[in-house]
Amino acid sequence: MIHPDAVSDPLTGPLHRSFLVGCFFSGAVALFVLPLHLALAGAPHSAAVLMLAWMLGQWPLALYLSRSGNLERAITISSALFALFTGVICALTGGAQSFAVIWLLIPCLEAAFAGQRRTAVITTGFCAAVYAGLFFLPVQGSIGFSLPPALDPVASLGAILYAGLLACRLISDRSRTRMLIKSAIEDFQTMGQAVSGVVCEVQSNGDMRLLGGPARRLFGPAFASSGPDWIFARLHVTDRPVYLTRLSEARHDGLASELVLRVRTFHEHMEGNGAPNFTAMTVRLIPAQAFRAGARDQTETQPVLVAIDPVTSETGGGAPIEIADNVEQLPDFTPDVSLESIPAQAARAKSA
Repeated sequence: MIHPDAVSDPLTGPLHRSFLVGCFFSGAVALFVLPLHLALAGAPHSAAVLMLAWMLGQWPLALYLSRSGNLERAITISSALFALFTGVICALTGGAQSFAVIWLLIPCLEAAFAGQRRTAVITTGFCAAVYAGLFFLPVQGSIGFSLPPALDPVASLGAILYAGLLACRLISDRSRTRMLIKSAIEDFQTMGQAVSGVVCEVQSNGDMRLLGGPARRLFGPAFASSGPDWIFARLHVTDRPVYLTRLSEARHDGLASELVLRVRTFHEHMEGNGAPNFTAMTVRLIPAQAFRAGARDQTETQPVLVAIDPVTSETGGGAPIEIADNVEQLPDFTPDVSLESIPAQAARAKSA
């Protein structure tokens, strides 16, 4: 029953599951209580009919969530229905002085599961409007029936317990989110130490942010102490102009490039007053917009991803090599390697 987009999501999947379980449980209770009430107490009162109708109305809402996967809208509709149901019950049992007024706090707590501030604002505003409308009801006509005074604390206690249950669900959701974030960070750090390259992002303001990779192993513990753009500070002096040129093309024109530059690295046994050690590394400059959705604003500079990988073969100590300009084009002709052509090619090779 869970939507395919949420069934594999470890964060939203449990929220969908708990919402669907609550909806199905509410409808099942209504189907069980209705015939029991008819058999033992006769026709139910209008307030009981409203309650059973609201509980049965959770099944279409669960079907909507299962089909659409829009948890925010489903929670918004559910909160609004519960607030409307509570408002009608209050109108039948005393207006603004009804025992059920405290239940108008429940939709505000339920809206927190949507994860959107807009849902909480809409639900809170709707509950406030329902409560304000109760003051304009005629008092004499609003009282359809009344509960015994001894049951008023029971109704208030039920609302408090239900709010506590929602609070426990919120705490469980936060704990699950914290565990997922911790696990993702650990996996990200493990993967960063397993690879050989470093990936950074040059933001629009020029600051460089490390995304992943063994930066401490390549550049030392103080790899970011040279300033915001610490990669530029570690480049060889003769390699800096071509780096700035390609970076400008990537930021303003959206052009990707690949270079082999000499980058100053770190060694544990290197003396502090010794000569700097430069290592040839492949530097790829890729506009970040290529990996992100949405159209790019032509008036602003876009972030650039900088991928740095140590080269496996020595390239010499000359000027930087632009690999993108030296890649040979593959021929357009592709030899026929089908099963039918293999005997003929073998015969020609044997005769030759």
